[in-house]
Amino acid sequence: MSKTKSTISKNAEQLKNNGEVKNKLHELYFIQRSHYLIQYKNYGYITYKQGKARRGEKVRGLQDYQMTCHLEGKYTVGTFSKYTTKFITFDVDFPSNKETAKWITYKVSHSLNSLGIEHHISFSGSKGWHIEVFFKDLIRIDHAKMFYNHILDVSEIRQYQDEGNKVEFRPTDKQGVKIPLGAHQDTGNYCGFCNVSDGLRVLGKDESEAYLLKINRIDSQRVLDIIGTEKDSIDKKALMQTEEAIGQYKPLPIYEQSEKYSIDYIKDAYINGLKVQGSRHSITFRICLYLKYHGLEADQSKAELYEWMEKQNPETYTTKLEDCFKDIDNIVRDVYEKDMGLAVSKRDLTVTYEEIKWIIDKCPEKNQKLIVYAMLIHSKRFATKIGVFYMKFKHIEEATGLDDNTVQRQVNKLISLGVIDAVERDRKQKGTYLRKPNKYRLNCFAESTNNEKSYKVDETQNDFTICLKYFFTEAQLKKLIPRRQFERLKVYT
Repeated sequence: MSKTKSTISKNAEQLKNNGEVKNKLHELYFIQRSHYLIQYKNYGYITYKQGKARRGEKVRGLQDYQMTCHLEGKYTVGTFSKYTTKFITFDVDFPSNKETAKWITYKVSHSLNSLGIEHHISFSGSKGWHIEVFFKDLIRIDHAKMFYNHILDVSEIRQYQDEGNKVEFRPTDKQGVKIPLGAHQDTGNYCGFCNVSDGLRVLGKDESEAYLLKINRIDSQRVLDIIGTEKDSIDKKALMQTEEAIGQYKPLPIYEQSEKYSIDYIKDAYINGLKVQGSRHSITFRICLYLKYHGLEADQSKAELYEWMEKQNPETYTTKLEDCFKDIDNIVRDVYEKDMGLAVSKRDLTVTYEEIKWIIDKCPEKNQKLIVYAMLIHSKRFATKIGVFYMKFKHIEEATGLDDNTVQRQVNKLISLGVIDAVERDRKQKGTYLRKPNKYRLNCFAESTNNEKSYKVDETQNDFTICLKYFFTEAQLKKLIPRRQFERLKVYT
């Protein structure tokens, strides 16, 4: 294998590993991405809230690239929770005596073990440790605090705490907690996982990431049984009281684009060709997405890419031409069989008064409005020139905050109402038992009102309620939607 190929292979493997690690961190630590903290070297901790103004710009929700920076040690990310959480942190912080901090950590770990509660320890990066319990389901913050206090009592450690040395409860809406696998920005120490059996030796990066991927979550009922509290059914109402508030449209990770995914960049590569070695595969992939975006079938895209490859300067790639053709075959197969799409340029993401009015008029129920707005934004990025786009149910769920049953039920209603067309549904993916994402088309035949007002979608928020407030006064909106919807959407509060 050539040095270039070896490097590319290593980079690809690293990207895959980073993706798995980031997904696991999100699974364990985050129930929202709109309220977070970052620890910077020389600047300390800064708290961010999505939509709030900072230095003349609106704050974005936590982005994927920020998690990458966290893993690379450039800065450190932390999270908050308000009404519910999916984990508890016992933040052992004894800056005056690290040995006491270690002893306290042993005692809390022993108490959890004695109760049969699986937990995990990571180094805070300074003079303390984080002891964490992860849940499969959400637990109320007040119940989590009751369990925290119970463990402190069982461990008999309250007498060792004072103003500067303590075991604190995290996370809350006021006090966030740093997630592991980053670097403490003051000390430079790696915040890896530890084992009591190994004297709390801090595992290295590879060991810690492997440890993370094996972490199991427990049912919150086990904790509630210990404190003698009945398990609440945290239903939709309770969930809507969390940070993912009703009406808040969440930007999907697939919408995050760099310059290399922009249509202008791809068009330039398609017309002017390769410019540097090492970019052939990624650019071929992007051009294939571009051709599919314009409606070419798989065989047509393959023929175009063959012809394009033959025109490239041999000095811009090192792979044999016949192997380049094989790579094209694989790329085309993946793009079309997996129904991959291309996001359009950010500058095209605007919605008009007519489109929002159409949603209000055609969607009687609140959840229908949220779903169609999410589909509208998605279609502006991914729809073909005849308006057809594919969208997974899980993407609708993520964008709206609604559960899967609600989404499926409401999508069926919207089809019956004629608001959306199901162009293709339940298509079997070739050679597997899996189903491909459904394809839809919005029947947005809104009559022009000569209202030229349009809203440029905020990449940090994409909030349906902000759109409503932009286009309508409070009095107008009260006339357009039922009272209960107006109250629950919380447009004017």
